[in-house]
Amino acid sequence: FPVTIVREVPKPAATVQRELVAAVQRHLDETAQGRNYDGILSLCSYATSTDTVFSAEGQAGVEWRDACWRHCYQVLAAVTAGQRPVPTSAELVAELPAMVWP
Repeated sequence: FPVTIVREVPKPAATVQRELVAAVQRHLDETAQGRNYDGILSLCSYATSTDTVFSAEGQAGVEWRDACWRHCYQVLAAVTAGQRPVPTSAELVAELPAMVWP
């Protein structure tokens, strides 16, 4: 009987980037939701709060969000330059800085 070899077709770069960016966004939102914020945008909006606890959490969220996106885009640039393989969404999220709540 004949044997069929199935080869996985590589995803287009734009698709890979969308999937990785979506995974980072999901991680940011889920982490913020763990503290009862609607998402990362909501958390960051509290950086200017007059409540000291909300303000501190919001500022920590802004700093963490920035660090996560900086890392994400550095990884994407390295992948594009052929300097590293494409990570899975889970691998990229595992590389992100940890959120340190005040």
